Amino acid sequence: MSTKEKKTITITNKIAETLKQDINYGKIAAGEAIIERKIAEQFHASNIPVREALRILEGEGFILHRKFSGYSVRKINPEEMIELYDIITFLSGQLLSRGIPRYTELTYHRFRTLIEEMDKSKDTDNSVSLLIQFAETAYAPAGLKYSLELAMQILNRNIPIIQGMVEKIYKGTIPTRFQRQFMKLCQQKETKKAIEIWVEEFEQMTKGFVAIISDYKP
Repeated sequence: MSTKEKKTITITNKIAETLKQDINYGKIAAGEAIIERKIAEQFHASNIPVREALRILEGEGFILHRKFSGYSVRKINPEEMIELYDIITFLSGQLLSRGIPRYTELTYHRFRTLIEEMDKSKDTDNSVSLLIQFAETAYAPAGLKYSLELAMQILNRNIPIIQGMVEKIYKGTIPTRFQRQFMKLCQQKETKKAIEIWVEEFEQMTKGFVAIISDYKP
């Protein structure tokens, strides 16, 4: 691979990752058009790496391409949200049933640290980031690489919606009752009950998502 080809790939990845973050955190709204020329100007890049980056995002489901209309950020509807809940519920069961028995003192230390940070957080972006880190901490010990990757992709893809719910329902601060109860059950080796309350929490979150999704604006 030539130096020029390596440079193009690097720029492509940078553009793709930056756009993902902008979409995840609501800097680019659902349904908003992605203008190739503006992206190229923003990154001082040619059209080639921009097009490649947009193809990556399209392949991963972040954006859609319509003939004559170009690219736009994917919107999500209540039906899709419910479908995602079904998927994340299944994945959670798999990851937690295998992961909880493998939790170590380091896992619980990480849980406690995240809970303390959530209690202190008054910023929606930070609260949601901590919430997702808590989920990843709970899932990772299972050692199921692809299930973990898919679960985290679903959560990360819906950050703007999670932020909207946290802001509307919790006013930016996430209550940590659930996290504390989950951790306690895990420490007591009550794996089945811990999974049950985890699934119930996701069900309540999904209902919240569906309730706000029709008028959601990042």
